[in-house]
Amino acid sequence: MFALLQRFVPDTPLPSMPEALRTSAAIGIAILLTGALSAWLAPGALAPVLVASMGASAIIVLALPTSPLAQPWPLIGGQLISFAIGISLARWVQWPLLACGLAVLLTAFVMLRLHCLHPPGGAAALIPILAHPEGQHLSYGYLLAPAAVNVVCLLLLAWGFNRLLGRPYPQRPLPPPNPHGTGDPLPSARAGVREDDVLTVLAAEPAMPDIGAAELRRLLARAGDTAIHRVFGELDCAALMARDVVTVSAKQWAGEAWRLLRRHRLRALPVLDAAGQLVGMIALVDFLKQIPLEDLRQDTHALAAWLAGKSDQKPLVEEVMTPALQTARADQSLLDLVPILSDLGFHHLPVVDGTGQLVGIITQSDLIAGLHSELTRSAMERPQ
Repeated sequence: MFALLQRFVPDTPLPSMPEALRTSAAIGIAILLTGALSAWLAPGALAPVLVASMGASAIIVLALPTSPLAQPWPLIGGQLISFAIGISLARWVQWPLLACGLAVLLTAFVMLRLHCLHPPGGAAALIPILAHPEGQHLSYGYLLAPAAVNVVCLLLLAWGFNRLLGRPYPQRPLPPPNPHGTGDPLPSARAGVREDDVLTVLAAEPAMPDIGAAELRRLLARAGDTAIHRVFGELDCAALMARDVVTVSAKQWAGEAWRLLRRHRLRALPVLDAAGQLVGMIALVDFLKQIPLEDLRQDTHALAAWLAGKSDQKPLVEEVMTPALQTARADQSLLDLVPILSDLGFHHLPVVDGTGQLVGIITQSDLIAGLHSELTRSAMERPQ
């Protein structure tokens, strides 16, 4: 018998003991505070001040915060619409059992059509019917107090507790913005599984899956990254980075950096302070931002004079550079750099050691060459 039951155990991973304790404590405290706040905000409401279906809602919004069933509109719409249906059928249908069946039927249909499916709504629809079987029906004022007050309090507490537990709530299925300000998806999102692919599969399912398209796509992407790291994760930055790095001092004249970029045919140079610590990067685009456009309108030689140091303006490297905000570690997996060098607009990353000293630089070209080499090696080692 036990073996038979094990076949029906969900295949989801078991949460750790600390995580289970934190989640359970948050659910219990949320219900306690929901009742206390409702009693304070609506002291004249019908007893009890805490609606029974809020217990089920608290479990969903705090234990499954990424589920479509736990989002704000399903919580609000599912609870209040269900209460309204239950109150109406308690008044219109004389037989309680028939009223219960019709209430759950209508509640399920309306929630499905209004995109606010919330399982505790089934219980909420039964409460007005079963609470007063002797004809003392609840009025529609019950929707405001305590029902609506309970829902609003629980929603605010769910937002706060989920944030404290490090969980995003509510879910916002918005794609990350393109750093170039265009409507194209990020490079990493143009290949593989896309949002419309996930929506197509979910729409074809015979039963409604308890997961949103954006969340499913995020999990698929993480599973793909895990699989790739399992195969290619041994390749790190130290294996591919350039070690003989051309650098420039923050206190040097910016024109010297320009000459070094041209001489070595580079796009960017790491900038070091007097102690040899990395403080920024200076790239060709940084010089374009400094072009004296006002002078160019009057004198076409202004740009050449500015770069040659013959103009009145002689900025230092530290005045032109971009502060180094993104770096890589020598022991960091090369695959960790894929989203940085493909999606975030970086073309090169300085590589530093544990003390912040510059030890190399890695570029998009290095990334492509390294992944190509690893793919070739894996193909050659694969049994024929």
